Amino acid sequence: MIYDVAVIGGGPGGYVAAIRAAQLGGVVLLVEKDSIGGVCLNRGCIPTKTLLKTAEKWEELKRISEFGLKAEGISFDLGSVIVRKNSVVTQLRSGIEQLIKSNKIDVVRGTATLNGTNKLEVTMHDSSKKVNFETRNIIIATGSVPSSISVPGHDLPAVITSDELLELTEIPKSILVIGGGVVGIEFSVIMRAFGSEVAVVEMQPHILPNIDLDIVKRMGIILRKSGIKTLTDAKVTTVETTKGGVVVKVDTGKGTQEFHAEKVLVATGRRPVLAELGLDTAAVMYTHTGIPVNERMETSVANVYAIGDVTGQSMLAHVASAAGLVAAENVMGLSSVMDYRAIPACVFTTPEIATVGLTEQEAVHRNYHIKVSKFNFAANGKAVSMGETAGMVKIVADADSGKVLGMHILGPHASDLIMEGALAIRNDLRAKDIAHTIHPHPTLSETVMESAHGIDGDIVHQIKRL
Repeated sequence: MIYDVAVIGGGPGGYVAAIRAAQLGGVVLLVEKDSIGGVCLNRGCIPTKTLLKTAEKWEELKRISEFGLKAEGISFDLGSVIVRKNSVVTQLRSGIEQLIKSNKIDVVRGTATLNGTNKLEVTMHDSSKKVNFETRNIIIATGSVPSSISVPGHDLPAVITSDELLELTEIPKSILVIGGGVVGIEFSVIMRAFGSEVAVVEMQPHILPNIDLDIVKRMGIILRKSGIKTLTDAKVTTVETTKGGVVVKVDTGKGTQEFHAEKVLVATGRRPVLAELGLDTAAVMYTHTGIPVNERMETSVANVYAIGDVTGQSMLAHVASAAGLVAAENVMGLSSVMDYRAIPACVFTTPEIATVGLTEQEAVHRNYHIKVSKFNFAANGKAVSMGETAGMVKIVADADSGKVLGMHILGPHASDLIMEGALAIRNDLRAKDIAHTIHPHPTLSETVMESAHGIDGDIVHQIKRL
């Protein structure tokens, strides 16, 4: 049999590409060496958000007296928490497997290597044999793995990645997180909620690089109030074994600080999976940062496509899925291109962070003449009633046209609210288009409306500065 397309990798990019190609009439092969759903479903997005929800509910229980309620003897059972996390993952993975089956996609468990541009050699998952497949097109969706650190002591048992952290059976009394990006901060919040003493070390001048600085500053205050220590402009130099864990030496630029911790989480980013793909055999261009692609997701070889983390561009599950649709449609004869203008990004902390478009700093750097408006959740009725008033909505707009350039939210349900900004940027809408769209009351969405009003006029529910 000759397949219309063979997809390497069954993560959020790969399985979506496979399903879309099948929907368009393609005969599809999907090769996955591990579990369908990839890192996102099995070791990333879904398990972490499940744990975070549990952590949020635990924090709410501890604040329950604020709502006039009483509860005594409350506690949590980590074993049950992990069981639920695994159950959620299993349920969703089963659903995806049913989708794949219903679309009559052939699934092979193993590791695929390109043997030219039209053949794959697959080493079966139990290494029992190798099987060759012929295909007219190939979509590479092998994803990424956690980056490692190269300091002395990096290979000690106490030094773990997010993969190992998700399988812990006990909450560590203390944990030092190397890396203050999205993964590092999300896990810091989870571990702190469950009782760990948490410290974060970040090489950059501030945590959460690429997030608008107003949001970062406010989030920094929230983290400190929760008891999470953050150290920026700092670098871990060594990790050494000590009684009860490790001691981590950190160069602060002004001297060396020592941190004692039971565990060390390495959250320094991710790197694309390129090894053993046979890219040289197929003459596919690549670098250590990923496989370059054009807007059609084509590599340097006409019938070989790459999507998701392996391209080294935007390592977000929803970007991989969008790219999977584009690649599949082009494979099947349609004409599709990726639009990177309005990619929302979320940090699932408490409260959440969500951002889309240009930060204020980026807009200034690009020489835009801008207007900026901010509205605090503390002035929103729904947020007050929920007891979740920390944060704000910030809109960056072009001063001349009024078009929305960026939206940045720190607050409850930010990941849901950000879609107003994504739609505005994707469709070249002005702030007034948001402001003059009637929003329901009382809702959190009114914070977006109020911030939009501030671009071209006055915010109603905000005291004027005299």
